[in-house]
Parts: sequence; structure tokens; C-alpha cells
Amino acid sequence: MERVPPTPDNYRQLYHKISGTTDDDCFPAQAFKRILSQLPAGTPTQLRFLRQFEKAVGQRSWPPVARALIELASASQGQSLAWGPLLQQIIEQFERRHTNLTPARKRDALEHVLGSASTDPALLHSRLTGLVKSWTAGATSDDAPLSLPPDAPAAAAHAPSAPAAGGAPAPIATLVPELGADLNDLMCRGVGAFLSENAGLAEAVSALGARLAAAPPRTELPDLQASVGELALRLEWAGEDQNSIRQSLLALLQLVIQNISQLVMDDQWLSGQLAVLHEAFSQPLDIRNLDEVERRLRDVIDQQGRIKKELSDAQLRLKQMLAGFIDRLADMSDSAGAFHDTLENCAGEIERAEDINQLSDVVEHLLRETRTAQENARRSSEDLSSLRQQVDLANAEIAKLQHELHHTSEMVRHDPLTGTLNRKGLDEALKRELSRAQRRSSSLCLGLLDVDNFKRINDTHGHHAGDAALLHLTEVIKENLRPQDSLGRYGGEEFLIVFPDTDVEHAVTAMQRLQRALTTRYFLTGGQKLLITFSAGVARIEPDEAPEAAIDRADQAMYRAKRAGKNRVMMA
Repeated sequence: MERVPPTPDNYRQLYHKISGTTDDDCFPAQAFKRILSQLPAGTPTQLRFLRQFEKAVGQRSWPPVARALIELASASQGQSLAWGPLLQQIIEQFERRHTNLTPARKRDALEHVLGSASTDPALLHSRLTGLVKSWTAGATSDDAPLSLPPDAPAAAAHAPSAPAAGGAPAPIATLVPELGADLNDLMCRGVGAFLSENAGLAEAVSALGARLAAAPPRTELPDLQASVGELALRLEWAGEDQNSIRQSLLALLQLVIQNISQLVMDDQWLSGQLAVLHEAFSQPLDIRNLDEVERRLRDVIDQQGRIKKELSDAQLRLKQMLAGFIDRLADMSDSAGAFHDTLENCAGEIERAEDINQLSDVVEHLLRETRTAQENARRSSEDLSSLRQQVDLANAEIAKLQHELHHTSEMVRHDPLTGTLNRKGLDEALKRELSRAQRRSSSLCLGLLDVDNFKRINDTHGHHAGDAALLHLTEVIKENLRPQDSLGRYGGEEFLIVFPDTDVEHAVTAMQRLQRALTTRYFLTGGQKLLITFSAGVARIEPDEAPEAAIDRADQAMYRAKRAGKNRVMMA
């Protein structure tokens, strides 16, 4: 028998030897992660490859890694761009005469391009190509006169704008003043609002807007066109830069959230907040979603702040109790030491006693000290028992507060209005039930419902009545669902129900049972009885089908139920 050290490599070799396989497919996740930490992320291309490679390593699969490397190699090959012809065109266009483009303006534009995209060769090539195209469009021959508009008479080149003989209207020589003012407003208030951090571009936009507001004559239109083209290029480049910065900041923020999640793994009361932040920044940013996340987090943080203070107070009281416990033990130790000294003194006096009278004094003193020690021990025992009860109560209070902290964190997985699961909670419930269904080879169905005529309720009775109607709906549904079923608010007046261990026919029956339950429970608002109904679609999650695809099928079935007359349940 061969003896080898118990190393991971030897275990792996032994496994492949017994199973008759090779270790070619062993995935070096740790080595790849070390490589990931050293990859550059200074350009959009590098950042895109970094994310793709990180995702492939997280899947521990060779095909995604291979695709990422192939894409990187293709991108690297594509970076062998035609720089020679491009530089030749730049030199030709720089020396050529252009309408209202001076050499100084060309030099400024070229310096701006080189400074803004010098770290990304592909981006630099693209921007330089665009710059050359804009110069080419404004090029003129050395002796070519500036052309007049085709509808302008020849005399307009020499005569001022005035009514022509015979009452014919004069050609339009300037921009409409109202249009110029509107364009100025668009440039300053519309475009300029996005350039608060780019003073140079903001000034260029304001200057162009002022020129437009002054209603320049047609003779200045070529110059305006050149200025607009140059500004459009600069705005495009600024937009690309801002988008790259935004993507990089989002990636950094996600890394920070992931790092915090790993550091506070034992603090379950933070898991909900970190999960909702990760969800918010993993999808395209939307101001409404961010406002909703901020509001939910603010409510949770306020509640957790109060509970955290109570927890700190309880922990402080526990520390004080433990300090008192230690002091009492010290007193008991001192009393025991004093009693021990008394016993030694009495023993010495007994040895030295010469008659019975001396012994009686010693015995009386010994009994008195014994009673005192007994009384001190009794009091100490009572004090320690009381302290133990207080410590038990403090520990129970701390455990209760810690549970409340965790429960408060879980609130970010629930809809604040109805108390049902939100999208994050639904995703977790679906993932959990799907995994269970795959292990048990059981059926898993979804029911997507939408309240009928909900907009009419809001418009007629107000939004408070609409919120109360949703609460009424969820209460009735919860009362008629099984304990293992999950209910969540999918969006607006749409709700999703997860039916584990249920085939599609029984899921349809369950949804119809909910509809009947609603007909027996009227919704009261403003002294009026309203009948709340819903239309629903039911779908079974097929093997190897993503939950999102099943939800889409249920959504289509729900809209068929709407078109069929509402208050119906359709099977996908």
C-alpha cells in the first residue's frame, strides 16, 4: 500500500483514479479569483470583460470562461484599427479650409478628443473618426463662394431684407424669434441641466443658446451648423464618459455591499437591508425604485435604531448585574477568610486553655462567629439567587430584542402596505420552492392575479380607498390559502401566489375558490358596499423552465381572462 500525504491534490488524484476519470475538468476557482483581483478595469471594455469573467468564475463552469476569453481575444484583435489612414485624413482635413472652422478651433477639438479617450484605443479611434467626418462635412474649396438658400433671389445677396416690389413677401432672412427663444430655453434648461459638473460644456451650451435666441441671419447658418455639430460631438463624448463613470461607481458600490455582507455574516439583522441594496443596484437605476428603497430602508433603520438602543441598555444592565455578582462573591470570600481566621484563633486559645472557664469563653465566641458567618452566607445566597433571576430576565430581553432586530430586517422583504412579500421576497420564495420541487419531483404552480377595475376605484373613491381595497383583498386571500402557499405583491394591483405540490388544475380551482370567497366579503368604503373581483392566469413551472418564463405565461393567461369578461381564471 502506498502512503501519501493527505493533501487536496492527492485526494483529487485518488478520486479520479477510483472513478476512472481525469482531472482535466477541475475548476481552479481560487486561482481565477486571484487573477480577477489583478485585472485592470480602467476602460469600459476592460470593465465589461472583468464582470463577464467574474460571473463565469462564480458559475464554476469552463464554457463561460472560454466565451469570456474568446471575446477578449476578439476584442484585442479588433483593436488593430486602421490608424494610418485615419491619421492621414486628420492631417488633410486639418490643413484644408473649412467653413467657419479656424485652425485654433480644430486644434481645441483635437486636444479634447485626445484628452477624453486616451486610455481606450477603440474609443479614441471612434471619436477621431467622428471628428474627421464632421470636418469633412464642413469642407469647402479655396475659391468656392458660400451658397445661398435655394429659395432666395439673387438680389438678396446685395439688398437688405425688405418687401419686394409688387407686394411680394421678402425671403426669410432670420430665424423666427420665438423659435430662437425656445431653442435657447432648451439648450440652457434642458441640455445645460445635465452638465452641472462640466463647466466648459455648460458654457458652450449657454453660448450657443444665446446665439440662437438672438435670431441670427441666414448668412450665419453655416457657422451655426458647424458649432452645433462640434457641440453634439462633445456632448456625445461627455455622455459616454458619464456612463462609464456611472457603471464603474455601481460596480464599486456592489463590491462594497458584497464585502459588508461577508463581514457581518453573523449579524442577521443587517441581511435584509444588504439584500435590498444589492437588488436595487443590480438592475437599471430608476428614481421611483430608489425612492421606494430609501423609504423602506429609512423606516427599518428608524425601528432598528430604537430597538438597538433598548438592546444596548439591556446589555449595560446585564454588565452591571455581573459586576454586582462578582462583588458579592468577593464579599463572601472575605467573610469566609475572616471566619477561617477566627477558627484558627479559637483553636489556639483551646490549646492554651488551662481550665474549663477559659474553654467556655472560647466556645461562646466560636458560636457567635459561626452564627454571623451563617447569616452572611444566607444573605449572600439570597442576593446571588436574585442576581441570577435578573440575569436570566436580562438574557431573555436581549434575545427578544435581537429577534426583533432580525424581524425588522426581514420587513424589507415585505410590502409595507399589504404585509405580503415584495419582489425580493417573492424571488426568494420561488427559489426555495423550486429547489424543493426539483428534489421531490413535484409540481409547482403560479397564479398571477390583477384586481378588476382598480383604476375606477381610485378615481371614484380616492387612493385611500384603493389602498384599503388591496388590504381587504390580501386579508381574504390569506384566510383561504394553505400554510405552505406564498402570497406576494408583484406590482401595483397585481399579486402572485406560489402553489407548492399542486398541479395546474388544482391551482385553477384554488384561484376560483378565492374569487368565490371575495364575493361573500363585500368591501366597505364611505358607507358603500363594493364587490372586489380579480382576473387571473395560472401556469405550471415546467422542468428546466425559468420562473420568469412561467410568470410571463401566467401574465398572458391573465390578460386573456381580462378580455374574456374579467373575474375569470385562465390556464396558461
